[in-house]
Amino acid sequence: MASVQEQPAGGVRWSVADVEALHARGLTDGLPVIPPAPELVAAFVAASGHPGDEVVAVVPPLRGDATVTVIAANAVMAGCRPEHAPVVLAGVRAMSRPEFNLYGVRTSHHPATPLFIVSGPAADTLGFNASKNLFGPASRANAAVGRALNLIVQNVGGATPQLIDPSVMGHPGRYTYCIAEHGDGPWPAMVTEEAGLAPGASAIGCFAADAPTTIVDYASNAAADLLGAFAFHVANVWRNPFYLASEILVLASPAHARVLAQGGADRATVLARLAAAARAITGPLVLDEHGFDYAGGLRLAVAGGPDGQYSALVNGWVGGDIGSVMTIEEIT
Repeated sequence: MASVQEQPAGGVRWSVADVEALHARGLTDGLPVIPPAPELVAAFVAASGHPGDEVVAVVPPLRGDATVTVIAANAVMAGCRPEHAPVVLAGVRAMSRPEFNLYGVRTSHHPATPLFIVSGPAADTLGFNASKNLFGPASRANAAVGRALNLIVQNVGGATPQLIDPSVMGHPGRYTYCIAEHGDGPWPAMVTEEAGLAPGASAIGCFAADAPTTIVDYASNAAADLLGAFAFHVANVWRNPFYLASEILVLASPAHARVLAQGGADRATVLARLAAAARAITGPLVLDEHGFDYAGGLRLAVAGGPDGQYSALVNGWVGGDIGSVMTIEEIT
């Protein structure tokens, strides 16, 4: 194997020793990275439209300054292209907002980590995957942008096991955890609608997320029956939503979304019905006054492949004033 590699488009040369040096400095996630050559970093900064020394956010837990240049270096290492810059910068802003509470998310024993949801025309333009193999390797944009944001949490925010991150198990989303949502489902796209953005706008949502859980139901052809199946997953006892009031993200596949929307049911109606069905299951088991009112913590988006009766549920971290709420930043 050659010890020197070349990126044909820019003529940038780097050696295997450069990669090993980044590993030795603790700046990688354990996987190979692209060394942040000055030419590549400069191209990313230029594409962002911001000066390199601008501080985009102060990143918890250790409150490092995420300048545009520092963000660019991490994005290059992750494999981002310059055109990904607006999404990466918006993601940094979203995860650093106080109400998201990145400090709590990444200094907890819980495995949660930011899940990024890209919404709007930018998702299509930049090639983000909202379809088949949603959480798997299907798109450079998903993989590289999600990885860049995780590297920034690590390298700028200091969230590493060696410094401050005590998570007992972690989960694979700490390598990369970025998806897109369908914009042509039975309801408007969740992220841009929740942000109150005008049609044609793009945004990125940041959700403090556990690993996804699969929901499979090939039998239910009526909305009420399918809601019952979803409710058993929502009401799963001894997860954070039950006793720590965390948010829950339901990702309905296009096939399941069509069933849930029967009769013209809008997103709010579906969520209210789902909350009631979940409460009917857990009601007798509520331990004290902190029992979760599901209606306030459920979110619903459409994502995943077009075929097959599969959906996913993503549990959150901790809710309320001491926890985390989903944050959204417009992609500009």
